[in-house]
Amino acid sequence: MKKRWKPFMAVLLSVTLLAGCSGQVSQQAVSGAATASNTSSGSARKTSTEKDTILIGVSASITGSAPTNGMRTQQGAQMAVDEINEAGGVLGKQLELFVADDGGVQDTGINATNLIASQGVVAQVGPTLSGLALAVEGIISEAEYPVLVGATSPKLVNTIDNPWLFRVRASDTIQAQLAAVYATENLGCSKIGLFTNSNDYGSGARVVVEEYLTEKGIEYVSESHNTGDTDMTSQVLKLKEAGVDCVIVWTDDAETALAARQFYDLGLDVPIIGSTSISTPQVNELCQPEWLDNWYSCTDFTTSNDSEIVQNFVKSFNTKYGEDPELYAVTYYSAIYLLKDAIERAGSLDSAAIRDALAATDGLQVPIGTYKANEMREMVHGGTICKMVDGKAEFLEYVLVKD
Repeated sequence: MKKRWKPFMAVLLSVTLLAGCSGQVSQQAVSGAATASNTSSGSARKTSTEKDTILIGVSASITGSAPTNGMRTQQGAQMAVDEINEAGGVLGKQLELFVADDGGVQDTGINATNLIASQGVVAQVGPTLSGLALAVEGIISEAEYPVLVGATSPKLVNTIDNPWLFRVRASDTIQAQLAAVYATENLGCSKIGLFTNSNDYGSGARVVVEEYLTEKGIEYVSESHNTGDTDMTSQVLKLKEAGVDCVIVWTDDAETALAARQFYDLGLDVPIIGSTSISTPQVNELCQPEWLDNWYSCTDFTTSNDSEIVQNFVKSFNTKYGEDPELYAVTYYSAIYLLKDAIERAGSLDSAAIRDALAATDGLQVPIGTYKANEMREMVHGGTICKMVDGKAEFLEYVLVKD
C-alpha cells in the first residue's frame, strides 16, 4: 500500500412532481406493497432520447430504519443535478431525477428498481445497501441500463459479473483491509477482536480481515450480532475476557452506536476501528463523545479533509441545505457527475454507449475521490483513515490500495 485515495399488488401511494428553475425531480414514494412490472430495454417505454430531459433513477431509503440516509442521497444527487443544469445541462438537455423509496429492505428495494426501470431512465444511482444491490442486480441485467451503487459487499464482484453494475464507493475488501493493516501496523496491535454484523455487509468484511490476519499469523477472536439486536453484552464481554488489544467493528448504523455505548459501559478500553458508520453525523450524534475516545474509522469521506475539491463541496452543500454533507450525500453527488462525464464522452443517451464510457473512466476527480474503473467496474480504490476527536471524525490520511 502507499498513500494517495413482482405485477402491481397495490395502488402506488403518491407521486409528487417538483420542478424548479435549477432542476427537476420526479419523486415516487413506494410502499412496501407497491411494485412495478419489470421493464427491459426492448419494451415500448418512452426513453430519455425521446424526451426533453435526461431521466436518471434514484433508489433511496426514504423510509425504513435509516431515513436520514435516503434524505442525504436525494440531497446529494439533486445538488449535482442543479449545478449541472445551471451550467447548461448535458448534450443540450436538462437532467431530471425520478426517486423511488427502497425502504432499506429487499422487497421494497426490488419494487423500487422495478418502478425506476419502467420510467425510461438512462441510468440509476443506488441502492446503497449491499443486500438490496444483490437483490436487484438481475432486474438491472434485464433492463439493460447502467446502475451506480454505493453498496460495498465483495459479493458484488466475487459472485456476480454484471456489465451494467458499477460501484461508486470503495469495497469492503479495500476498507476492511485498511482496518486490519492500520490495527496491526500503525497501532501495533497483536490480538485483534472482530465484532461484525451477520448480514452481507458485516460478514463480507469479516472474511477479508480474517484472511489477512491469518496470512500474517496474527491472533484474532471473532464475535457477531444480528441486525436489530439491542443487547451486545455477551459478545463484548467475550472480547474483553479474551484480552484483545484492538477491536474492528463492521456493522450498520444503529448497531454501531449501540456497540460504542456498550464498549464504553463495559470497560473495553482498547483502540476500536469502525467502518464508515461511526464517522457519519447520523451515527456519532447518537453517541456521547466519551464513548468514542480511542475510536478510528475507515471511511470514504470526511468534511475535515482539507483538499480543495472536498472543501468546495462542503461549502456548497452547507449553503444549499444548511448543514454539512456526509457519506451518502457525497456518494450520490459524485455519482451524478460520473454519469454526466460518461454521457458526454459517449456523446449519446444510448444505454450501452453510456455503460462503455463508464467502464472507460480514468481519473475523474470528484469529492469522494478519483474515479478509475477497473475490470470489475469498481471506481474507488482507496479509503480515508479518521480518528474520532470530541465525537467528530478527524482526517488522518488517504490511502490508495494498488491492485
